[in-house]
Amino acid sequence: MSLFVPRPRDPRRRPTASFTVTRTREASVVNASGELDLAVAAQLAALLAEELCRLPPALICDTSAVEFCAARILTVLIDAVADATVARVPFAVAGRSRGLLRPIAALELEQVLPVHRNVADALSWIALAAHPASPDTR
Repeated sequence: MSLFVPRPRDPRRRPTASFTVTRTREASVVNASGELDLAVAAQLAALLAEELCRLPPALICDTSAVEFCAARILTVLIDAVADATVARVPFAVAGRSRGLLRPIAALELEQVLPVHRNVADALSWIALAAHPASPDTR
């Protein structure tokens, strides 16, 4: 078993994160960028909850521009999966950035929190999950 020791962050650089929401007919997409740490976890959780209250056709969290992701953010995303399931809103995470994939792999969460390559792949996965091919149509 190898032990991973993260590289220390530059103390002169303040972690920054930003969020935007794009709504289309297919889905609401919450775009996250920058460094997602404990300081922005509540903001992301509130934003995802707000979008779920709107009951969009699907909700996608796009993390393609994420540089760093704290474990607390993974908890926010896992909670969003559960909340979306209760609300019957398909939820997916898109954007296979290294900053997101490293903590998911380190915590062995690949099965709980699958990450799609991009928003288009996430939408395709959601469409397949909503309308699986029946044995008669193959």
